[in-house]
Amino acid sequence: MLILVCIGIFLFSSQPGVESTKLASNLFIRKLGHFSEYVILGFFAFAYFSSIFQIGKEKIQFKTTLFTSFLFCFSYAVSDEFHQTFVIGRDGNFIDVLIDSGGVLFGIIISIILFFVKILKKK
Repeated sequence: MLILVCIGIFLFSSQPGVESTKLASNLFIRKLGHFSEYVILGFFAFAYFSSIFQIGKEKIQFKTTLFTSFLFCFSYAVSDEFHQTFVIGRDGNFIDVLIDSGGVLFGIIISIILFFVKILKKK
């Protein structure tokens, strides 16, 4: 699922500026789109890396999972903005990386909450 989210973000970023503006002409809506797609990326990144850094059935290496998830998503956001510099009518913007990173953190928090709720239900 993580790869599908990355592909979706890449496809949205590949749209020329004119097409992107047609989808969302309001600046707030466009920035909300950035935030939202990275909430989803952060959520699935934490879920994926928690399965990699799993110690037992209900334990994960929390700090490693958190750090790796955020680093992966932040790197993807930076590469996505770099990619946009090659798309007609688009440009890379560090503010968007910050918005994306906020979305990532929110998605990771949601994933963490659901992870702990799942553990508490089992007990």
